[in-house]
Amino acid sequence: MYRSVEVSTKCAENAVENEQCTLSVIVPIHNEEKILESQALKLIGYVRELTERFEILLVENGSTDKTFQIARELQKRFNFIRLIKLSQADYSTAVIEGVKRARGEYSIIFGIDFVDLEVLKRCFQKLKHSDIVICSKNLGFDGRPFLNRLANKIYNTAAKTFLGLTHSDVEGYHGYNTKKIQALLTGVKTKAHLCNVWILAKAKKARLKVDEVPMTVYEVRKSRFMKLIRLPYLAAISLIEIIKIKYMNIKWKPKLNYGKAFS
Repeated sequence: MYRSVEVSTKCAENAVENEQCTLSVIVPIHNEEKILESQALKLIGYVRELTERFEILLVENGSTDKTFQIARELQKRFNFIRLIKLSQADYSTAVIEGVKRARGEYSIIFGIDFVDLEVLKRCFQKLKHSDIVICSKNLGFDGRPFLNRLANKIYNTAAKTFLGLTHSDVEGYHGYNTKKIQALLTGVKTKAHLCNVWILAKAKKARLKVDEVPMTVYEVRKSRFMKLIRLPYLAAISLIEIIKIKYMNIKWKPKLNYGKAFS
């Protein structure tokens, strides 16, 4: 059972409460004490150039180092940062929780280990004419180790084979029309890095418009997840989730009343 708490300060609440912004940048973070502050400052500087009306949601999930404390200090410094704390480590849960709580007209899922800030601009521009924008390593450049690229190839092939998804890259960073994707999230309960394929499958059923932009990626620090010994496990849970999506009766019911933003 996952517990979710939004950690707030008086300053941050006064800045964003009951106010919709243009862009929400959602950043899941787990054990990132070594790079969090420096990368966050780069991200803030870039997003400020894209739009004046934005928020950054740091979704800390199950860290055992000083990630939460650093994120808390960043939140105190910047009133546009919102901090969400999850009780357990899980990327998909962090993404889904971030999207549910986003107040921006558009949302972009972004990693703190980014190398390509320019993809934010490309994604943001495309979102004005699309419901989902995939930031694709396969349209851009994937400089990660062979094992990571192999896993990406297997995952994309399975998504195309079983679900008929025709995109060049189903994993990684995505941009969303926030309200439309919030309406899709009912029933999306998955683990690891598999939330994207659930959302894309539901989007296909709902006939939402999906576009792609190129992205450059390589390792800022060695991956904690992609190890040879973990590859069979990752392949197994990916296949199980994709089969589950294919054979479950996934229904999409748009929510006409979106209610108040989370606080």
